[in-house]
Amino acid sequence: MTPDDALPSIAEIAIGLAGFSGLVAAFSQRPGQPWKGDQKARIVFLIVLSFLMITAALLPSGISGFSDSPALVWGIPMIACSGIALICLVVWVILARGRGYKLQFPVVSTATLLIAGSLQVMVLLSGFGLILPYSHGLFVFGLLSILVFCANMFVALLHITWSD
Repeated sequence: MTPDDALPSIAEIAIGLAGFSGLVAAFSQRPGQPWKGDQKARIVFLIVLSFLMITAALLPSGISGFSDSPALVWGIPMIACSGIALICLVVWVILARGRGYKLQFPVVSTATLLIAGSLQVMVLLSGFGLILPYSHGLFVFGLLSILVFCANMFVALLHITWSD
């Protein structure tokens, strides 16, 4: 399987993640009881990052219909996706620390956050053509790292929701 072939699969997994996040949101709501702040934040971040991955996975094939330039076909999605993902990761860290959200799985959560953040920086630099110019494989690994981060966040959401 080439990196290009992996992109539709990543988009499908991201659709599933967004859907399951919506289901958890719908079924976890108890009558007369408001959601906790960390539940709301996790659901919002899961949906935003899921739609980001869907868009990023489908964007290269859309752009390739207009141009054959790797700088456009791969550079634009790499820069856009990794830039937004980095902003989301930083906002999540600031929000979680500022509001005192508990890491449900500290070792795994910290590792996935560091790996996802590091890979997003590499994808951003590759999108600008500075390291491994327009690397399809690096782009896929960047998307997969966000997917793993989201999966960790989803499991934490389930843990928070049903541990009460």
